[in-house]
Amino acid sequence: MSGDPIRELLLDLPLVDVDDRPPGMLVMRRSDVPEDRREQADAWVAQHGGLIGHAPLIVVHGGSSPSGPAGEAFYAVPAAALAGS
Repeated sequence: MSGDPIRELLLDLPLVDVDDRPPGMLVMRRSDVPEDRREQADAWVAQHGGLIGHAPLIVVHGGSSPSGPAGEAFYAVPAAALAGS
């Protein structure tokens, strides 16, 4: 095991297939991270060039999704960061 437990935790998460995935990024659900480790994972993702985004609660296909509270949170993490580069 490496000396980076958050990286190891993120590597164990299932990937999510999304249509608007940023190039070079891997996407995973923030809710898959144990709650007591989420703040650490948030910081790790931000420090390694990743993004934390939220899906809209309602998606309107062929139009504009209404503004309002965000839905589920996702991490988009550069593949190179997870590879240890």
